[in-house]
Amino acid sequence: MSATESATRHPSSGGDGADMSRLSHFIPFDGLSESHLAEIRDQVTVQRLPAGRLLFKRGQASDKAWFLVDGELDLIDAGYQVRPFAADDDENYLAVDNYPRHTVNAITREPATLYGIDRDKLDLLMAWTQAPDLLPEDDSDDRDWMDALLTSGLFAQVPPAKLHALFVKFRPREVGLGEVVVEEGEPGDVFYVIKRGKAMVTRAAPAGTHTLAALSAGRFFGEDALISDQPRNATVTMTSDGELMCLDKSDFQAILQASVIRRISEDALDTLVLEGERAVVLVDVRLPMESRHDTIPGARNLPLNELRQRARGLEREFLYILCAEGRRSELGAYILSEAGLDALVLDRGDNENRDTQNEEHAEATAPR
Repeated sequence: MSATESATRHPSSGGDGADMSRLSHFIPFDGLSESHLAEIRDQVTVQRLPAGRLLFKRGQASDKAWFLVDGELDLIDAGYQVRPFAADDDENYLAVDNYPRHTVNAITREPATLYGIDRDKLDLLMAWTQAPDLLPEDDSDDRDWMDALLTSGLFAQVPPAKLHALFVKFRPREVGLGEVVVEEGEPGDVFYVIKRGKAMVTRAAPAGTHTLAALSAGRFFGEDALISDQPRNATVTMTSDGELMCLDKSDFQAILQASVIRRISEDALDTLVLEGERAVVLVDVRLPMESRHDTIPGARNLPLNELRQRARGLEREFLYILCAEGRRSELGAYILSEAGLDALVLDRGDNENRDTQNEEHAEATAPR
């Protein structure tokens, strides 16, 4: 059991839940609507600690991100340098030491309150808040899902007399943040419409997971496997609590196309730079505050929420390497590729199949 598990309490209807107005001062929650904040409230844990209590220790693996909403911590690095960190600190806009393995010890200097959320769910939310160009123009959670289908063109050829009979066949399904609705490789027999909530579409690859799209109320998914009688070609994960409307295979018509995001290993990138045959630009798509907080040497900061607009001014003969960890780099590569630029995601993990990856890289970077 970690240092925090014994003192962690989950939100409840009795008043112990997170105050989402407090959490909205932090990234990425400041970019979520009130309805989206309400949807994820039950996913947030509340941690209240007295003075002198260890929150986490340096080197400890962590699957949860912590946000300091009240009180003060001492952050102690490997050289035993102590940095006081207060809830009202101007630098307190991100999760505290948000790394897969903590780089500091965190001890409460005075009684403190922290809000926690699973790091993987936080990553989904970070990608969601910075992907506005992947969303439909009308991003209202209150839009009528039936009207959304009718205006999407999906059922444009369905005779009006059959529409009512078709809609009554949909059945509702409640879903939660982080829930996998469809999984790549699994058989598919249901078509889904998001009535309430948000989701991300991802696809597995030898070196990681590719993010393909962000979905909100009124968007639909799952039809490709039903039409082709092939396994699901992507995974859809909820980025909020919500409700889906489900329709059996025989009752729908649609076609879905997906983009493929390519990757490059660190070794292959080093070789490419040393050979100097092509100009390479490292791109960090995180927010400017994050980039300043955790600088990636040599990277150009092009925030994801500005990337589509700024892509028009980028040199087309350059190769762009999305180098920040997480789903946002995958979304950045998707956006740059859509703009006609050559973009790859840097794989920072261990590579067990380097030869295969280098072959993929050689093909990806060959002159077009």
